Amino acid sequence: VAHEINQPIAAIRTFAENSLRYLEREQPDKARGNLATIVELTARVGAITNELRNFARRKPTPLCPVVVQSAVDGTLLLIGDRLRTQGIALDVRIENPAASVHADRVRLEQVLVNLLQNAVDAVHGVKDARIALHAHGSDPVHIDVCDNGPGVPADLLPQLFTPFVTGRPDGLGLGLAIASDIMAEFGGTLTLIPSPLGGAGFRLALRPA
Repeated sequence: VAHEINQPIAAIRTFAENSLRYLEREQPDKARGNLATIVELTARVGAITNELRNFARRKPTPLCPVVVQSAVDGTLLLIGDRLRTQGIALDVRIENPAASVHADRVRLEQVLVNLLQNAVDAVHGVKDARIALHAHGSDPVHIDVCDNGPGVPADLLPQLFTPFVTGRPDGLGLGLAIASDIMAEFGGTLTLIPSPLGGAGFRLALRPA
């Protein structure tokens, strides 16, 4: 659970600290903007916690058209600061910014944050660390998240999307299992693909809306 909500909490702290600095500099408008973002992020924490409960209970939730560009923007709001802080180069390409998919925006962002979080962990200590997020295709719509880390260990491949299977000593092994379950509820898939960057690659396949 901590793994799933860590990113929005970290983002809340960053925006809160920046708000204090803006207030000290007598820049209330900028502080107000950060506080509004904090309100949105706290709502996301609640939504993710509820999603973890739904995962345990296997309860489906309503789907609606979600613009891929909006979901990517929301994802980068959550994890972008960590990428910048660690000096990781992120290449984002959205072939059709207006493309929509059948999904739930908060849960789609949760899947993308999880994949990017895993990629960040994978490239830790890698020289010239790089991550790519590429949305392409029309039916299905594909969103690929790839990195130039060491790749997925061969012994994990058969159970990669199984709950509590992880290659990290501090991991719970729920991230990919939850992401795969969410994608199945969307009528889509989450698969491992070869990374053009040389590390691990994951592909979301989503139904167009």
